[in-house]
This record gives sequence, structure tokens and C-alpha cells, in this order.
Amino acid sequence: MNVRSFVRACAFVLCATVLTSGLNGQTGVTLSGRLVNSLSGDPIPGATVQIDELRRQTTSAADGTFMFDGVPPGAYHVSVHSQGYSTRRTEVTVSATPVSGLDVRVDPELHFEEVTTVTGDARSQFDVYQPTAVLAGQELTKQLEMSLGATLENQPGVASRSFGPAPARPVVRGLDGDRVQILQDGQRMGDLSSQSGDHGVTVNPAAAQRIEVVRGPATLLYGANAIGGLVNVITEDIPTRPIDGASGNFTADAGTAAKEAAGAADIRAGNGHVALHAGGGGRRSSDVDTPAGDVDNSQSRNGFGNVGLSWTGDRGYFGGSYGYDDTKYGIPVVEGGILQLTPRRHSFSLRGGAQGLEGVIDGFRATLSARRYRHDELEGDEVGTAFKNDTMEVELMGSHRAAGRLKGSIGGWVLDRSFDARGAEALSPAVDQSGFAAFLFEEVTWPHVTFQFGGRVDRTRYSPAGESERDFTNISGSVGLLFRPEAADDRLTLAASLAHAARPPALEELYFFGVHHGNFALEVGNPNLTSERALGVDLSLRWRGSRASGEITYFRNDINDFIFRNILDEEEFEEREEEFVARFGGREPAGHEHAEGGEAESEEELAIIEFVGRDSVLQGVEAHADVSLTSRVFLEVGADYVRGAVKGSDHSLPRMPPLRVRGGLRYQYSAFQAGGEVVAAATQDRVFGAEAPTDGYTLLKLFTSYSFQTGAATNTITARLDNVTDELYRNHLSLIKHLVPEMGRNVKVLYNVRF
Repeated sequence: MNVRSFVRACAFVLCATVLTSGLNGQTGVTLSGRLVNSLSGDPIPGATVQIDELRRQTTSAADGTFMFDGVPPGAYHVSVHSQGYSTRRTEVTVSATPVSGLDVRVDPELHFEEVTTVTGDARSQFDVYQPTAVLAGQELTKQLEMSLGATLENQPGVASRSFGPAPARPVVRGLDGDRVQILQDGQRMGDLSSQSGDHGVTVNPAAAQRIEVVRGPATLLYGANAIGGLVNVITEDIPTRPIDGASGNFTADAGTAAKEAAGAADIRAGNGHVALHAGGGGRRSSDVDTPAGDVDNSQSRNGFGNVGLSWTGDRGYFGGSYGYDDTKYGIPVVEGGILQLTPRRHSFSLRGGAQGLEGVIDGFRATLSARRYRHDELEGDEVGTAFKNDTMEVELMGSHRAAGRLKGSIGGWVLDRSFDARGAEALSPAVDQSGFAAFLFEEVTWPHVTFQFGGRVDRTRYSPAGESERDFTNISGSVGLLFRPEAADDRLTLAASLAHAARPPALEELYFFGVHHGNFALEVGNPNLTSERALGVDLSLRWRGSRASGEITYFRNDINDFIFRNILDEEEFEEREEEFVARFGGREPAGHEHAEGGEAESEEELAIIEFVGRDSVLQGVEAHADVSLTSRVFLEVGADYVRGAVKGSDHSLPRMPPLRVRGGLRYQYSAFQAGGEVVAAATQDRVFGAEAPTDGYTLLKLFTSYSFQTGAATNTITARLDNVTDELYRNHLSLIKHLVPEMGRNVKVLYNVRF
């Protein structure tokens, strides 16, 4: 496909649809009412009120009142969306006479936020088919860490794979690497964090407006690499809504355990038609302190900057952005502790979209993104290996007008990728990857039941220089059901999802052959691997009220030909070495001679692993609840557990997170809050092969925060004391857990101002 022609077509569609508008005349009667807090009786101003069946919206006034004119007779559902309150749906019957005096009592929200990643449009976590997690606002500030993995590791179903503090990456329900898609504003990062334990995610969490996590297969909209789940870091570099005036945000934080300091800022300004966004920041830390002493070569530094400009109208927008990330961090233990990585990424994006259009297609979104990624692995001052990963991605999704109860979206996606590595750890030849997909997502809605179905076709091609190409064509599909019992008055939801998903092997699983220090292994890929095919089930019960809310989920993911790292002993490797060399057209394993005789490798105890496919199953439970004990004291509890095993055997899958439970108390009075949280992880002794068990641990964290106004600005100061008891503990998912424990006691202070 010619990308330039595709972009021109998108621009033409954008201009044609945004400039075409019209209003249909309305006949009917007036529907009016008032929104009030269910506990205090106070009015709720500034809330979005919608008649769902007509898709008409208005905003509540300062006294909580709202009004719709020209409402035809019929039965409707009036829904309410407001920050800090739960979504609310009220049944209303309109006849030939006006409806007035409708009092809608809305509960304060204790848990469920608005999420956009699951279906492509904004809706409450209470009303999605799969379990999700959202960090935004003050909660994101409280959880902020130097890496994305560490920022999210206390969310239900999420753990952190680490190789020291800098390259930590999220693990979702025990799945890692190429099975968990990391996105920025819905587009791939373009980095190599899925490829190796010592490769980090090239985004600073301080740049995020919000972070959304989808647990379970999300392949329908986001492709094969979301077979286990996805994380979407939403930075809103390209403004999508009109901005009139200026607003901004600044965050600074400092911590003692790594002597870290960081700052990030962004500003948004516009005149109602043209909107500008600019942001940037940086972070620097020294070697991390643990109860066993400092971890040599665990320092890091990061800087980023971005700018976006867009035209915004009442119905649509079109804009572009540029961003640059520059990071340098040390890798403990490997090669005597002298190795440093230097990821750099240039990001270019164009995006346009519109809503409320006339015609069959009533909304669309088109995105073109290009990522130019480089990183060098420095051995002292010398470049040992240089990596390049260039991607070009195009996505177009359109939503069609409702046909009766049926509403949905169709879309397409194109990927072009060029990967290369030169130097000591060049484990594969240069590889070009191309991908294409088409997908459909539909919902059928009744007053108390919503049914979802959809499908996706993906085609992926790998073209390695001098070696055999591989092509994969996969079909994914899903069905989902939301049931909201009428008697529960919109306070209970039963959600069920059944997804068939497929993932082609990753580049490294097909073509890597040689010593890989970042994974402590001599890796043997397999160009003959087939696609993983998974059947995933999620069953969730969600409840909410003025005093309590929560969610409990059971999940099961059956994966045929699950690709994992099977350990070989030296004797077996030597017996099969000729077979392995023949797999790659006579290519010898990179760095193998050095691994046989070098001192560093013997100290690092390199394993020999082969990527193989075995039928496997992962299943578990996740639970979370928030309870308002009094008007000022709140209790939060949660637990998650996943168990992965090779079918037909007693073998556990490698690196499964342990059982984990959490509990916390928070006192809140006006703009002040203080509390504590205990996280307890069980001993993990269900291990694979030579994988070492990990002892359980219990961590205590204390926090306090206070917000105050200075003019038009809102200031928040947060203080945290992490690992209060300075416990020596190890993360089961750390690749260096046997050598390096986790961070010790840490005092962290954060300051945020929004204006």
C-alpha cells in the first residue's frame, strides 16, 4: 500500500466530513430535571446529561438543573457522567406532555473511572466487557515512579518485569513481552522493550495525562500483540477538542533511595479553533539503595520533549505532533556492571477525526505515526551493539450510524517495520516486517443488556536478509455480554467476554540465535514456529453504591502452541548444534565462542534456551473493592492470582507472578488525605526448570497529600514513605533477583500544580 496516497485520502475524507454539517429539526416536548449528590443532596453542576437512544447531550447548570427541548414521545434512558461521580442511567417515559421535576440522585464514585481504550469511545469501567485499570489525576501522581512498570505494578492483575529500576515493563496476568501491547495515544511505542529484559519502555510516566490497562485479549482493535492485554499511555500530544485560553500542568518529584529528581510540564493554549500543546521534562537518578547496599550501575537519566498543533471544530479536528525521548541507564551485573543502554526515539504523528457527522458514517479517526528508534549498548565507552527499529503505522476507524439497536465501528491498520542490529549481540539478520489488518466491532443494545461481537483479520510478513521469509494470516473474534439487572437500579453489572485471539511469533522468537546477555541466555529461535491461538474467557461481577464498589473477575486463557523459553542442557545443545545452524542457513550463534571461554559469562550463568510451542493454560482471579467506612475514612482491598501451566504435564510456565493481596486505609477531609497500604506477596515455588523459587514478602507504604488554591491554580503536595520497614525482598519477575534485591526504604515528595 502507498502510505502517501492513504494519508491524502484520509485528509480528503476529513475535510469533506468536517465541513459538511446540518441540523435536523426536532419536534416533541421538554424533558427537564435536576442532578443531586445521593449522600449530601448537593446539586451537581457541569455534568454531561445524555438521552442515550437519541444521543443528545446537555450540561447541568450551577444548580444541577438540565433541560432537553423537542423530545419525541417514547421510552428513554437518561445517563449522567460527571467527574467524581458514578455513571447513572434513569428510565424515563415521555408522552405528549412535558416531563419536569425529574430528580436524579447520583452516587459519589469510589472506584470506576472513564476508559477509552477498550471500545474506542469513552465509557465507564463499569460498562466495559473486560476488566480495566485507570490511573489519572491525583491517583497517578501518588503512584508515579521512574518507569512504567513500577508505576503500574500495584494495579490488579499487573506485575513488573525488571532488570534493575530503569527498564521495568508491565506484565499482565503473567504474560509479558510480545503478548502485552504498550501504546502511546493508541499507537505502538516503536521501541524494543518486548524483546529483552534489559530494554526499557521509552516513555516517561510523568508525561501521561492518564494510563489505561486492559487485562485479557484486546486483539480486536489493537492486533495480535495484545493477546494478553495492553497498556495505553495517554499524553494527548495532539489536541482533539477546542481550547479557548491557556491551561497547564507541572509536576516535580524527588526520592531518597536512588537520589532521584524529576520534573515534567505541559501547556495547552488555543483560540477556540487552533490548539497548541507543548511539553517536556526529565529525570535523573543515582544507584539504587537496597537493604543489602547500593546496586552498582543502576543509575539512569531521561529527557523528553513534544509539541502538537491542531485545528479543532465543533465536530472534528486535524493535527500533528513531534516528540523526542532520550534515555541512558545502567544495567547491573551484566558484563561486570559496565553496560549502559542509550534508547533514543523520534516520534511523528498526524491525526484527524470527527463525530456527529451526517450520513452512514457518523464519526471517524485516522492516524499516521512514524517512530525512529535507536539504542546503543555501551561496554564502557565502546559501542558493543547498535540497534535500529523504524516503524510506520496507519490506522483508520469509522463508526456507522445506529441501525435500530445496532451500533459499531469498522477499520483498517497497516504497519511497516525495519529492524537491524550490528555488533556483538546482533542475534539476527536485518528483518523487514509488514502487517495489514481489517476489523469490525459491533454492539446491540437493549435497556438492560448489551451484546458485542466482532472480528479481525491480520496478515504479517517477516523478510530477513538472506534467510527464508515467513507469512502468517490469522483471524481473531470475540463476543461479549453486559447484563444490568433492572432491580439493581444500575448498581450491578455482570460482564462476560469470550475471545479467540491469534499471535504470530515475534521476530526474536523466529530468528534470534546467539548469546543474549540481557536475558542471561544463549537463545535459539525457530523459523518454523506457528502462530499461538488462544481462547480467552472473562467473567466479571461489578457493583457500586454510595458506600461501596468493587469488582471480582475469573479468567482463563487456553493458548495452543504457546511459545516459551525451553531450557536445554549443554550436552543436548552440542548434539543439536548442527541442526540449529542449519535452521538459519548456516549462520553461527552470535558470541558463542566468547560464551564458552569468557569469565563474565560463567559468572552470569548463561542458560541455553530454545523457543518452542506447547499447549498451555493460564487462569486466575482478580478482586478489588472500595468501602466508605465513614464520610472521611475509606478502605481499599484487593487480590490477584494467576497460575500458568503446560497442558498434560506438571510443568508451570516460566516467571509467573505470585499470589498477592493488598489492603489500605485512607482518611480524607476536604483537600487533605493521609493513609497507608500493605502489599503482601506469597512465596512463589511453582517454577519452571531451573528457575529459582522466591520468598514471599510484606511491604508497608504510607502517604499524605494536601491540595490548595493559589489564584486560578490548584496545587497538590504529596509525600510517600515506601517500604517503611526497609524489608529485604526480591521480585520474582526480576531477571537478576538472585543477585539484586529490590529498593529499600524510600522517602518521596511530589509537587503538582494545574492552572
